[in-house]
Amino acid sequence: MEVFLNASKIALSQLSVYRTIRVVLGNPTCDLDSAVSALVQGLLEYNDIKKRELTDVAVIPVMNIPEKEFRIKTEVVYSLKSHNISLNLLTFRDQIHLQNIQNDANKKLELILIDHHTLANKDFELKPSIVMIIDHRPLDPAWSWPNVLLNIEIVGSCATLVARNVLQKNPDILDTQLSSLLRGPILIDTYNMSDEAGRVTATDVDTLNALEQLGKLTSDRTDIFKKIMHAKTDISELTLEELMIKDLKVTNGIPLVGFSLLIEDFLVRENAKEVIEQFANERNCNVVVLIGQDVTKECVSRDIAIFSTLCNQLANDIIQALIESTQPSLNLELIKEIREEKRSLCLYKQRNVKVTRKQILPIVQKTALLHGNEKI
Repeated sequence: MEVFLNASKIALSQLSVYRTIRVVLGNPTCDLDSAVSALVQGLLEYNDIKKRELTDVAVIPVMNIPEKEFRIKTEVVYSLKSHNISLNLLTFRDQIHLQNIQNDANKKLELILIDHHTLANKDFELKPSIVMIIDHRPLDPAWSWPNVLLNIEIVGSCATLVARNVLQKNPDILDTQLSSLLRGPILIDTYNMSDEAGRVTATDVDTLNALEQLGKLTSDRTDIFKKIMHAKTDISELTLEELMIKDLKVTNGIPLVGFSLLIEDFLVRENAKEVIEQFANERNCNVVVLIGQDVTKECVSRDIAIFSTLCNQLANDIIQALIESTQPSLNLELIKEIREEKRSLCLYKQRNVKVTRKQILPIVQKTALLHGNEKI
């Protein structure tokens, strides 16, 4: 991995040397699954290029956030450091100008999307350069991908699909470091292969077993899971503002903010409601969906809150859609309702803890589309 990342940083500094720039782009959340999947798929592409002796192709994995935000991805920082991967060998979104490469007549941009298959508004013009997509969420019918190689399958973790690619195409590179690196996000995204979480599939099970066998991994799964989860939930050094962007997704102009603590606990912190309102104002949005989870105890707890400024029909409709949803059923119970002059917030306990943000997002998206909210 280090040899590849060194080569990618050298290529980044010498783009003029290459005819084709192949960028492996993780999702804008840059969680552990996305980051590891981008790095490993990049390594797979790099080895393929070397094997075919193509000297005019650069392969660069990109963390899809600005470098300054990386410190808040605590579980990613922990996992990479614990696998002796130097953080200064990473490439971040603000260190490479994809649009400029695409617009260069002497260059060809080949973009591989990892752990997402829809583009933010600012990236929409990159769509013609996309050659491959690897994702583990249901295909959004609003996005069509003709002439793009699609590897989209509903499994617990995108790292499962990337690991399967490596197992099928170049299993020789699966040493202890790489196998262990891939194991982390699979364990995190399936809650340690827990049936209770309802996210693990047979593909996850088979792939994880193969990784452990090939990589000769002897460390206990539960121990690894707890260490990464501790890093993920260690928010002691983060400000409230940083917590708001630590695990952020946006659909049709509506932010869905993920927390590694319950919203109920976030709201008791000083100036929490003001921070949420400032977050909304900075993004020029009137509705924010807050999704909390606590996995520090033996069982998972979840809650969800809808914040809105002024009287907002969209917020009311999102609340109604979430309450009435049957596939999946969130089984919501109202805990708290705050209505002030300029803002309101409704907080619900989510009794069906198997429902994740990945399943909540399409409900919010569909409601937003009925209101005419554009993709963002």
